[in-house]
Amino acid sequence: MLPWKTIIQFQKESDHPVYLQIANAIIQEMKKGRVGPGIKLPGTRLMSEILNVHRKTLVRAYDELYAQGWIEMVPSKGTFTSKELPELNPRKLSNKQESHNSFPKETGYTVRINDAIRKPVPPFRNMIGFHDGPDMRLVPSDELGKAYKSVMARHVNFKYMSYVETAGVEKFRKVLSDYLNASRGLQTTFENIITTRGSQMGLYLITRALFKKGETIIVGETNYYYADHLFIHAGMRLTRVPVDEHGIDVASIEKICKRKKIRAVFVTPHHHYPTTVTLIASRRIKLLALAEKYGFIIIEDDYDYDFHYLSSPILPLVSADTKGMVIYIGTLSKTIAPAIRTGYVIAPPNLILELTRYRQLIDTQGDPIMELALAEMFVEGAIKRHMKKALNEYHRRRDFACNYLFQKLSDVIDFKIPDGGLAIWAKFSKSVPIPPLTEKLRAQGLILSNGLIHNVGSTSLNATRMGFGWMNEKETEQAINLLTKTIKSRI
Repeated sequence: MLPWKTIIQFQKESDHPVYLQIANAIIQEMKKGRVGPGIKLPGTRLMSEILNVHRKTLVRAYDELYAQGWIEMVPSKGTFTSKELPELNPRKLSNKQESHNSFPKETGYTVRINDAIRKPVPPFRNMIGFHDGPDMRLVPSDELGKAYKSVMARHVNFKYMSYVETAGVEKFRKVLSDYLNASRGLQTTFENIITTRGSQMGLYLITRALFKKGETIIVGETNYYYADHLFIHAGMRLTRVPVDEHGIDVASIEKICKRKKIRAVFVTPHHHYPTTVTLIASRRIKLLALAEKYGFIIIEDDYDYDFHYLSSPILPLVSADTKGMVIYIGTLSKTIAPAIRTGYVIAPPNLILELTRYRQLIDTQGDPIMELALAEMFVEGAIKRHMKKALNEYHRRRDFACNYLFQKLSDVIDFKIPDGGLAIWAKFSKSVPIPPLTEKLRAQGLILSNGLIHNVGSTSLNATRMGFGWMNEKETEQAINLLTKTIKSRI
């Protein structure tokens, strides 16, 4: 008889049931080849005495092994390990001790590492800092909670707990269409909209549906990192053009179009990412004319249209598009909160249909209950009130941050007051390299992006986006004081 008391190790005080520990121990020994096929096991009474456990525990352990196919119970003969094991190639016994209670630290197969895309980094939102995004303390959580509860309380809405339209709940798309038509000068219906889990998902679907390997897309010399790498991942060729104080250089785009075929142009015209500049009206008109003439697609990512602090914001390109050349991407993740993963794509219905086809491959549908809650908040005016309140607050925070930053660090940081958005594009003096500065700040409990994500190729911009929306005025003052102290100690 095998030394079962030595072979089967378990801990009675463990959170895992003893019968499962016993079953898993036997399975591990069979996998390693120590307990082979067709071996007779002690009966439950004898094995319970060997292991000093209750017989019912052994009965459950054997039942588990039988259910998984590791043992066979032969009437009048006893219990045997299966002749045909679930794993046909058991591992040979090794001198190396392995833990039976730990998951493998690495795969047993090769994983291709994509070094072109940076690995995810912790957001560090538990620390104060110049985070690029909205302040969660301003989120209309009470109104959102009430709307969500109201939706869930109506029996008529139970059908939305199942599968819904891939493009999104029609009621929400109708409400969203009305809102976009009123605020952005569009002329859409719900059929022009597909909801997505944030704007990045919308861009992913567009790329899959429209682009082929080897096609050329024009982007700014500075551009949104994840858009660039999405296009690269699709095998597209990126052609970069300058971005100045008036936005992306449309004249350069025209010169390129005269030389070669362009499939698309990606722009963030309202507030260029990352530099925050606005594309002027004359260039917008010219860009639309070029799209019609040369047949390229304009992808307009309007990630922060709702945050503009001067007069009325310039209407998006799509509002003047009469030929169906513009695809418009937006999101409520910036307007309300990043956790509200609700974005949208605006396009003619034939493209929306194609996007729904591709959406089925990664996400059958969106979040219908959240969409209904948001629809209710739009109809009741809660989102409009929130945006008005938030816009006034962010306007004050922008003015305070820019004025105080200018007072303290105008000799080493160059920036222009942004017309909108929630961040300042700050160019640091060469005497103050940002990456080591951010490490020192983090050690003191302050977050500042190192800006490396905005560099293209070997070019070092030594610039970064400094979010002002995430902190109130007191927090901003403390943050800039610490930033000033840390920088001055280096110079």
